[in-house]
Amino acid sequence: MERVHSLRMMSIFLLLHCLIIISLFIAATTATTSSTITDRDALLALKAHITHDPTNFLAKNWNTSTPVCNWTGVACDVHSHRVTVLNISSLNLRGTIPSQLGNLSSLQSLNLSCNRLSGSIPSTIFTIYTLKNVSLGKNKLSGQIPTNICSNLPFLEFLSLSLNMFHGGIPSTLSNCTYLRTLSLAYNDFSGAVPREIGNLTKLKVLYIGANRLQGEIPREFGNLTELEQFSLPTNNLQVMILNFLQFYSSSA
Repeated sequence: MERVHSLRMMSIFLLLHCLIIISLFIAATTATTSSTITDRDALLALKAHITHDPTNFLAKNWNTSTPVCNWTGVACDVHSHRVTVLNISSLNLRGTIPSQLGNLSSLQSLNLSCNRLSGSIPSTIFTIYTLKNVSLGKNKLSGQIPTNICSNLPFLEFLSLSLNMFHGGIPSTLSNCTYLRTLSLAYNDFSGAVPREIGNLTKLKVLYIGANRLQGEIPREFGNLTELEQFSLPTNNLQVMILNFLQFYSSSA
């Protein structure tokens, strides 16, 4: 009798264990499906904001009959199926960037460069915690870089906003993006002084801030940029003091 009771209890335990596993699997599947739908809707919002697509790139490739991970210009994580890469550069697209793009919460690389996109960059873009690369150069984007740009981008390594129409000051808070290796802000309408805090970006290899309306001097702190390989400051109203900068740089290298 005791043996029968033990077998019954074991059967009940195994049944409960199986039910828990099934429930967890269903919950995980539901969460994944919900997330992929969110990613799909974000990309469809971008498609809806494109007013000119001369090659019909988005029309031919982005539709609900195809899984989002199979869309051209999109790459996904093999396990979560979340969008991690969006590259629709050099397509001569016209339009604006929708705020819904910030819902791509697993995005690591965003490349919309070499198009004709206009308007401002939605603040939601700068809340994508996973972003490492942001390339928006050679468009017609405008507005100011938000002062909290690096508050939620701890892993950002590449930021290119060159060849646009951004204005205002260069935020000193860019120094909080401590993993930055490339910072390209050239050919805009930035004004004011060059923030000395940029000298804290000790991993920088490329720094382009030329062709703006910057004034003042090159901060002495730039001598801390010992990893710097490419540096551009042409056609600014800076009291350049290149000789002093080179002395700072060579003495710290």
